[in-house]
Amino acid sequence: MAGLYIHIPFCRRRCNYCDFYFITNTALIDNFLAALSKELVVRANLLSGEQIETIYFGGGTPSLLAPTQIDTILNLIAKTYAVVSTVELTLEVNPEDVTEAYLHDLVRLGFNRLSLGVQSFRDSKLRWLSREHTAAQSCHALELAQAHVENVSIDLMFGIEHESLTEWEEELEMAISLQPKHLSTYSLTVEPRTLLEKLIKRGLRQPPLDAVQVQMFLLTMQRLREHGYEHYEVSNFAKPGFHSRHNRAYWNRVPYLGFGPSAHSFVITPHSEERFANQPSLKTYLEAPEYALSFREILSPKDIFNEMVLLGLRQGGGIDLSELEEKFCNFGTYFLTHLKQRTTKLESLKTEGLITIETQDAHQIIKLTDKGFTLADAIAESLFV
Repeated sequence: MAGLYIHIPFCRRRCNYCDFYFITNTALIDNFLAALSKELVVRANLLSGEQIETIYFGGGTPSLLAPTQIDTILNLIAKTYAVVSTVELTLEVNPEDVTEAYLHDLVRLGFNRLSLGVQSFRDSKLRWLSREHTAAQSCHALELAQAHVENVSIDLMFGIEHESLTEWEEELEMAISLQPKHLSTYSLTVEPRTLLEKLIKRGLRQPPLDAVQVQMFLLTMQRLREHGYEHYEVSNFAKPGFHSRHNRAYWNRVPYLGFGPSAHSFVITPHSEERFANQPSLKTYLEAPEYALSFREILSPKDIFNEMVLLGLRQGGGIDLSELEEKFCNFGTYFLTHLKQRTTKLESLKTEGLITIETQDAHQIIKLTDKGFTLADAIAESLFV
């Protein structure tokens, strides 16, 4: 099995917190689609023999594309790749782009999952984040989308300056009342070279407070679980049966190809595991999409081990130590010795209430607690080789 990610690098305007690659010159969309078509064909051999089970259109703003343009991409994918009939087909959509006609076209094209970039149900917060839509548009877009597609996800962001725990709780309650099948919740982070970073440096915005964000995250986990959502990855919650198959494939290290400027890929061959990414430059991409790589890396056994620890701990299911032992037994005693040497560290993390260590069918499973999820990356790094 494998997945495809299509990066549509166009936006109407810059959101102050966003560090994803995008441009606002939509006049180049046709040129981009021509280059994308070339890349889709040229890279197909990298997934030869693999069945495509998930396709995800991200951005940028994929909903800037006309249905006819999306249809052209999907037809080329169908001709070039072995796409299963049960493929999970996702499109990221901005609330202001949601109309009855657009949704009808998306369903006709086969989309069975939509991800709405709601971000907030408060107008003042949306303005702070430089978003174009209003809270009312978010609610209307979600209700309209749910009338056409069962599997609808929303993104929410917490922890902007002066936001109180009560205000965030009210947003969570609003989201819960609208009953999306999936929620992705993110704490505001100040990324390098973003407009938000510049505003903070000039004293025009205040940086987020870590302690407040931790309390908001703990509240998020509690409230969403109380309402039947499964916390299956650090930032992701879903009703049973509605986990994002595409994102779970990322975390489970399933091969995928990313297309478009800045898109990342992961492929597995009989002899190696490899990650590579396209340059974050539409100009370079348009000139020669098949050669627009920014890096290419063959993963070492150490890299693979650390990835499995990091990505496994981020998931609700945790890390199966037996799977790690099976994966690395061919590399001699080094990794197994490392695991045994970390026994004291694991017991310490357990005592601190950051992890649980369970035995399931003779398998040892390490899972993060709610407190542990607030320190997920740091805990993973403490177990790295």
